[in-house]
Amino acid sequence: MPKKRQYHSDLEEDLKAFLRELCDDWDFCAEIKVKDLLLNKYKTITPKIFSDTLIIAEGLDLKAAHHWQRRLKRRFVQRYGNEVNERIWRDW
Repeated sequence: MPKKRQYHSDLEEDLKAFLRELCDDWDFCAEIKVKDLLLNKYKTITPKIFSDTLIIAEGLDLKAAHHWQRRLKRRFVQRYGNEVNERIWRDW
C-alpha cells in the first residue's frame, strides 16, 4: 500500500478530487460518476477497472490506448495501491 496520503476522509470525495487532478493534468475530463465506480460488480476498484473506465468514458479504444492505460494504472497505484474500497479506505 502506498504511503498514506489521504486528501479526504471519504473515499468518494477523494476519488472526485483524483478525477479532477487527471482532468487538469491529462485532460481526462469525461463525466465519470464516482458512485458507479464504487458500485462496480467487484465492489473494489483496481487499477485496471479504474483505467478502463476512464478510457472508455473518454471514447477511446482500449486496444489503441494502451499507453494511457499504463499511465492511469501507475497513477492509481501511487495514490491507492493495488486496490481500494470503502473498507480499505476506512482502515487505512
